[in-house]
Amino acid sequence: MLWLKTMGIVLVVSGFGSYGLMGARSIEKRVEQIRNVRLAMGFLEKEITYLHTPLPTALYRAAQSVPAPARRLFSNCSLSLQDRQGITITEAWMQSLEKLRYNSDLTDQDLQLLQSLSCQMGMSGAEEQKKLFGLIQEQLKIQEEKARCELESGRKIRSYGGFILGATVVLLLI
Repeated sequence: MLWLKTMGIVLVVSGFGSYGLMGARSIEKRVEQIRNVRLAMGFLEKEITYLHTPLPTALYRAAQSVPAPARRLFSNCSLSLQDRQGITITEAWMQSLEKLRYNSDLTDQDLQLLQSLSCQMGMSGAEEQKKLFGLIQEQLKIQEEKARCELESGRKIRSYGGFILGATVVLLLI
């Protein structure tokens, strides 16, 4: 009977601890994903403003420069535009962001920032696009710094907090 209680204690503490560790890893991934999106935006900016690459091709090349899930954002948008089914860049970008919402660790605030880009992307000349991408990259850099600060403070809280909460639950059950 004692081994059953011990097993239960181990399972409860390790379950809560694992949940806390997953939360801490999610914060780390968010910083990395924001950075990857920012880097892809820089690549996209150069493709559009300096090389005057058509938008679907520029999006595809930007996708090749970063790992997933940022890669999926740009490649899904590129594929939607290349299918030539009458979809606009705004619609393609928004669909790609919806897919990204469920496959990334980005917050709603991060996604809203990327949504603000959809109405203006590909709608003006190269110089205006350069300004737009520069602005978005600066805002993404700010989001990345905020996420980095949250990472520093939240990583230990989530990591240790899961185990502490598990121990507390065990003590309350005993």
